[in-house]
Amino acid sequence: MFAIALNLHHYGPIVNSRYTDLPAFAYKKSKSLGPNQKNAPNRHLTGTQTTDIPSDNAMETIGEPLYQRLRQDIVECELTPGKAFSEAELGRLYNTSRTPVREACRRLESEGLVRITPFRGYAIAPLSVSEFHDLQEMQLIFEPSSAVLAAERANQRELDEMKELAKYEYNVGDKQSYREFLKTNLQLHCLIAESTRNRRLFDVVGNIHIRLMRFFYLGLSFEPYGPTLVSEHISLVDAICRRDADAARRNAAEHITRAIERSASVLMGAIRFGEAVFEPPPDNDHSPFRLGSSVRRI
Repeated sequence: MFAIALNLHHYGPIVNSRYTDLPAFAYKKSKSLGPNQKNAPNRHLTGTQTTDIPSDNAMETIGEPLYQRLRQDIVECELTPGKAFSEAELGRLYNTSRTPVREACRRLESEGLVRITPFRGYAIAPLSVSEFHDLQEMQLIFEPSSAVLAAERANQRELDEMKELAKYEYNVGDKQSYREFLKTNLQLHCLIAESTRNRRLFDVVGNIHIRLMRFFYLGLSFEPYGPTLVSEHISLVDAICRRDADAARRNAAEHITRAIERSASVLMGAIRFGEAVFEPPPDNDHSPFRLGSSVRRI
């Protein structure tokens, strides 16, 4: 369960790639996609990135390795949302010293993934129903405009990549396939935003999707809607490829509106709006800091 936090309105850049770069994991080819691997886009690794989460291309700092690991673990909810921790505790968990912890947390705090309370310590940013709704409203504001600009400005390489990404469909009941879909969905929407040549729009769209992914990794699932999502993605990309800005705007708005409608039934089926759905244990409780299979207690 995670506590409702109505003051989560930090939407600073999460995707901080260079102007012409896609998020790093957009080039990462999955090692195991399950039975649906034939539908996966043909992506390639570039550089030395090993994380699946978009990363900052600035000069590496002393906390860079920890920053990359911690960032991915937060987004994939391997670390408990809302859980408080100290520099020493996180250092023990990741087998590192306090200096990299402090540097990594400073960067993650600027992205809204970690909270820093002066004189008290740190906490993994909690999740809330209100934040989920806010993010979906932001999608409806920004993504139709992103589709319009993409229809006007995307180059052929980008259009070809969009077509490949739009085809990916996960297999119901296949967890790996579903997780791959979450990444492919992020890649597609970030690519559309990147093709607008508007860096700020790219940052905002990436921010929205990264934050939404935390809910899906935590357990919110759209598994029954696989074919519908693929159809909507293909329709959106087709309009962009035809350079039909009006159709691109309309299809993007319809895709987001339907996603909001689908999530309403899925989310409300699990919780009642306004009810606490995650509440981290008290500080003196020795509950797991990690949610994943390799749980470590702090």
